[in-house]
Amino acid sequence: MYSTAINKVEKLDDDLYMITETESIHCYLLIGEEKALLIDAGWGYEDVHPIIEKITDKPVMLALTHGDPDHGLGTVNFDEFWIHPLDYGKLLRNDTYEERIGMLEYRLKKLPAIAPYIDVEDYCNKKFSKDTKVHFLSDHEVIDLGNRHVECILTPGHSYGHLMFLEKETGRLFSGDQLVDHHNIWHFLSHDEQAPFQTTLNSLRHLKQRENEFTSIWPAHAKTPIEKNCLDELIECFESELELNYKKDVPFHSYKGDGWRHYYKSVDLIYSDERLEEFLGHPISRD
Repeated sequence: MYSTAINKVEKLDDDLYMITETESIHCYLLIGEEKALLIDAGWGYEDVHPIIEKITDKPVMLALTHGDPDHGLGTVNFDEFWIHPLDYGKLLRNDTYEERIGMLEYRLKKLPAIAPYIDVEDYCNKKFSKDTKVHFLSDHEVIDLGNRHVECILTPGHSYGHLMFLEKETGRLFSGDQLVDHHNIWHFLSHDEQAPFQTTLNSLRHLKQRENEFTSIWPAHAKTPIEKNCLDELIECFESELELNYKKDVPFHSYKGDGWRHYYKSVDLIYSDERLEEFLGHPISRD
């Protein structure tokens, strides 16, 4: 159904579609009576407008959960988009040739079959247009799609301006990268990109207080939807389990740097010693 070599399209309901780019990032298309909301834009390896136009003829509003490149670089294919102001700078920081070529090379190693469908130089040399309209979303702001009302919930942690989107009528919660099931959550970048663990924990506790408002959770990666117990397990991890068991963690290496990987039930947490020491309030030892 409307899928391409790069983007797989799945109809989840009459008003909800999932566009998964390169088997990695889920972008959700929610259709109201007056307009549609696209949550996240992926890397933008191809323009998704032709896909969306086959699904709906309604005008489309693009809103980002946060400014990471796998969620936001696809905005180059749009004339305007919405984001929380605290993550706009992060998005611009990722708008580079180096960021695009680095991750594209990584993706092509995993999925060599998509290589003929991507013009590498054209893609990597794209930049945000100065004419692109940028709109800022705020905590608790409601997006009216016509018979569908979507609340923006600020959940800082994975990034300072990370947003979740709660569709009020059905209780669908689109959780971005802050809440996933058995998929790594990065928390080891510098403080100008990611908030302290305590901020993440505060966001999760706030979300827990509202769990009666959401019926299903739709993350940006891996398994979807996920169970509410993933929220409980992530809170448990930060509140006590991480401190008890961090010495069992395994080294993690990436093009962004080195850290540690912690597993607990549905939690897959990637972090730095600096981040953990700040959270615990004392030096740590792995002896």
